[in-house]
Amino acid sequence: MNTMKPDILFVDLSERELQARQQHREKLRRLMIIEQTRDKSGGLSDEQYRELFATKQSLLNEKAIDPFFREVLAAYNQITPEDIKSNTPYQHIHGFFGSQQFIPGDPASENEQELAAICGLLQLDNMAASYNTGNFVRKVVEAQGEYRQSKKLFEAVFSQLSDRFRVPIKSQIARKVLDGEVTQNEIKVATLSEAGQPAVETAKRKMVRHPEEMVYAISAKTIAAVVRRLVNDRVSPNDPWISSNIDNAFDTQTGVVNGAAPSSLEISLPDLEEPVDVDIVEANLHAIQAIYFSYMLEEMRLFQVVDRIVELFRQGMLPLGRGKAGDYLFRYFKNSSERITEGERRDLYMRAFGAPGGDPNGPMPNREFNELWLRFVSAVSNFARQLTVEKMLRNAVPMAISQEQVRKAARDLAANLSLHGYGIAYFAATELQQTIVEFRDLLQDQEVRTAFGARDMWQVIDQVNANYLGGPKNSQRYRTQARSGAVIIRWLAKNGRRMSSGYGTDVISIDAITNPQLRALGSDQPITNPTDWDLLQACEQWLAVGGVQDQSIAHYSQPIESPLTTSKPISGGIPQAARDALDGMGISLPGV
Repeated sequence: MNTMKPDILFVDLSERELQARQQHREKLRRLMIIEQTRDKSGGLSDEQYRELFATKQSLLNEKAIDPFFREVLAAYNQITPEDIKSNTPYQHIHGFFGSQQFIPGDPASENEQELAAICGLLQLDNMAASYNTGNFVRKVVEAQGEYRQSKKLFEAVFSQLSDRFRVPIKSQIARKVLDGEVTQNEIKVATLSEAGQPAVETAKRKMVRHPEEMVYAISAKTIAAVVRRLVNDRVSPNDPWISSNIDNAFDTQTGVVNGAAPSSLEISLPDLEEPVDVDIVEANLHAIQAIYFSYMLEEMRLFQVVDRIVELFRQGMLPLGRGKAGDYLFRYFKNSSERITEGERRDLYMRAFGAPGGDPNGPMPNREFNELWLRFVSAVSNFARQLTVEKMLRNAVPMAISQEQVRKAARDLAANLSLHGYGIAYFAATELQQTIVEFRDLLQDQEVRTAFGARDMWQVIDQVNANYLGGPKNSQRYRTQARSGAVIIRWLAKNGRRMSSGYGTDVISIDAITNPQLRALGSDQPITNPTDWDLLQACEQWLAVGGVQDQSIAHYSQPIESPLTTSKPISGGIPQAARDALDGMGISLPGV
């Protein structure tokens, strides 16, 4: 009988590696299409050929290509990322460190644990996208210092959690946190031959995992979060109840028990049918994305529809038997006092988007949102239309909308949304996200649809709106704007660095818009990973269902002076006039 312990897989590092490799594969595919359509696209430039070769070599190498991990590894080994070789110590292959690659059941070394902890701490501080900033090495050193200061706690947490979750390799591949490449004998990369024809290059893999092989799944970020909670709770590594404290901290951080920190939950919206600069915070935009999604569904009266269904259920007017729909409606009714109220949601929408219905005297209503939003979606739409006209007329018509105008509109909107994504926004967004998922499952339930004679959830919403809430709403418009708006905001969050890049770089890929072959390469998950083509489609859909006229699009696509936007919310404090009056009376106040 085999009693050997399974290897340890760091799922957050393997997921980042998977995403990096997918981006490289996508880049390689786009470059290949440009070369294969050279009669229309002009083919690859010398720089693009070099990029194609470098991308291909990266994919044929088993070592980590995630730029965040490579920067941390380089700083940890006191070298530059360009100096990382195949024998550089403490590297991982798809989330498996060296100790877990060739010696089955061997524990992770102290250095590997330290490096993983540093990665976890940096991810926890939202520094994963900041790997190419000037102060990143300093952040790595600070994280290393935090690890060494609490080393005994890190070791205790790692020891207790490293063998808790025993899972098969195939389950992590299915969850899309591990590249399926780990189960293959060869790495296969689609590329171009010297003659420019499609070809496949291969490289033998040194370590092959069987899909049924069991491993221990662990997250470096979760370990870091648990340790920080223990430190904040003043738990000593010598505490006799250390195991219970670790379990409680883990359950709270991961949402296993009530009271989990909302900031530990990720924003990942259901589908209904890195740092840039101090003004744009990616996590804030993720929160705003979920809130906008919720706002559009609020306009459709989704929340009011469910409230009405609960009331009909309570009054015995809904023919539901024993089942999950009835269970959910009863829990919803019983826990009504714990949810965000409609008034609180309206206040949130007013603060985020200047939407009517909230408290007009509340803090920081976003009065600039509507115009900034229209200017950005109009600029993207008009820019794409001009590219088509320019191509037809062979550059005879000068472009009225440039990359820089689109960049400015994007940055103005992203900075505005980031500013209004502070405070409770992220925490409310996690709850709204979960609520929307639950509502979707409820309204798609067969019993509920049968009770209203509806074919799908949208007909349930229309029926309740028409019969109980004063008339139907345009559900098609609002669900389209919910989805397209979420894609637009996610694109802003994803491409912050392109918005802050210097003059001469493209904020929107012209190839992605003008090359028909590249258009077919849109993301299969545009709400979470939109391409430039997905952005264009989302803008066009939003403008179309909103009934925005072409003359309005042309008007709003023109640039204006950027609005005053601070990088963080600023307390109003005492007005300057009051300060002047107090100064005149000889009473001085400290500066703000």
